[in-house]
Amino acid sequence: MREKAAETVVVRSNEIRLVRRPDSDRWQAHYKVDAIGRWLRKATGTADLDKARSIAEEQWMEARILARSGHPVISKKFKAVAEIVQRDLEVKVAADKTKRGSNNDYLATIKGYLIPFFGNYNVDRITTEVFNDFCEWRRNKVGKELSQSAQSNHNAALNLVFDHAVEKGFMTSLQRPVLKNTGEAGGRRPDFSLREIELICAHLPDWVNDARLERSRMIRELLAVYIPFVAATGMRPGTEIEFLEWRHLEIHKVGDEPVLYAHIQRGKTVKKNKPMGAVLHRSCWLLLEKIRQYTPEFADKTLAQVLEEKHAAKIFRMRDGTQPNQLSKQFKQLLIELKMLDCPITGDERTLYSLRHYAITQLVAKGLTAEQIQSQVRTSAVMIAKYYNHMKPLMNAAQFAGQGAGQAGDEISQIINNTPNDNMLHFAEISTGLNLSLILQSKPAVDELREALAQASAGAAPN
Repeated sequence: MREKAAETVVVRSNEIRLVRRPDSDRWQAHYKVDAIGRWLRKATGTADLDKARSIAEEQWMEARILARSGHPVISKKFKAVAEIVQRDLEVKVAADKTKRGSNNDYLATIKGYLIPFFGNYNVDRITTEVFNDFCEWRRNKVGKELSQSAQSNHNAALNLVFDHAVEKGFMTSLQRPVLKNTGEAGGRRPDFSLREIELICAHLPDWVNDARLERSRMIRELLAVYIPFVAATGMRPGTEIEFLEWRHLEIHKVGDEPVLYAHIQRGKTVKKNKPMGAVLHRSCWLLLEKIRQYTPEFADKTLAQVLEEKHAAKIFRMRDGTQPNQLSKQFKQLLIELKMLDCPITGDERTLYSLRHYAITQLVAKGLTAEQIQSQVRTSAVMIAKYYNHMKPLMNAAQFAGQGAGQAGDEISQIINNTPNDNMLHFAEISTGLNLSLILQSKPAVDELREALAQASAGAAPN
């Protein structure tokens, strides 16, 4: 049977018409608002044609007056607008395939905070006073004032909803409330001391062997490489490391020593079509070799061959080829076992991310400037200066403590004393059980040492 067509009555040509759908007795007004260039629909609530005409005329006139005076013509509930933004973010997160990042944070904020509080408000009725009530509600919800960084994320998510509302004509830009941020600026992040990293790395081989279940042993085996890798490179645990593949590594020649460079594909600050990368610490040769050794498909290859062949395979996998999602949980258990879970300086629990903070702290301690470090760790110089300035006094500790500059010794002593004290290389060696040749560690220093020894030997030879 053919469906009945909708009934249409023109009230004003190209401006107002009444439409009655086949499944309803009541008329719906369709009218055009030139100021916003859109046709709008609104129920008249009546089946009487004459009453519907009158109501449609009134609705059209009201919409024209609102549009001309700069007020929104359509009022929408916050929840309806926020859910549209939420769906858009979910699409972006799915396309990005990352578990961290701003879009994930905004999604969590919209679901956990914004919709529960603002959901039933009309989006154009959210004033500064209403936002202040939200801040009080949030404070009671979490039991404390959120940090400045967390509040910035909440405000950014709220602005995404307002942006969409303005774009669709649900509110005007003048109706956006002022969003304050009353959180305290973040302080020093929980990290590790040099001695603590050494203790962790020294404990890793026994910790791997003590695992009761095979899967736990494989996760620990991966962590035994993952931990020193993050501590050496400062790469972000999670997205940056999770998506790193063998084909993303390159070998460059810097002086007489080969240097590894990683092209980072995903992460908090990695943008599409904007290449970012990092120079890997020399200890990473050992760590990558350890992964190669327990990876079945690379058993008959050398590390050099694996790097040269550019395999499209994730680097940080277990020996069964999978990537676990329990690394953070296992790392926490390791810290509890070693009684290192809480940072003695900040009082906060340490996480895998604390290894990144350790790495950046070490770069600052070496005397590198925030501007020099920022591209290597993909964090702005402002953020580095803000969160790692506690290392500044230690960079000039000898002068502050009143110690002398020391006396110059003989030529051989100077070479020995100036040889790099490569802690991370040592940590990689004790965690993997592998050794890097002295030549690869510091070939220029070895050559200089040999030359000085030869000169000293010639000078001591009898006439």
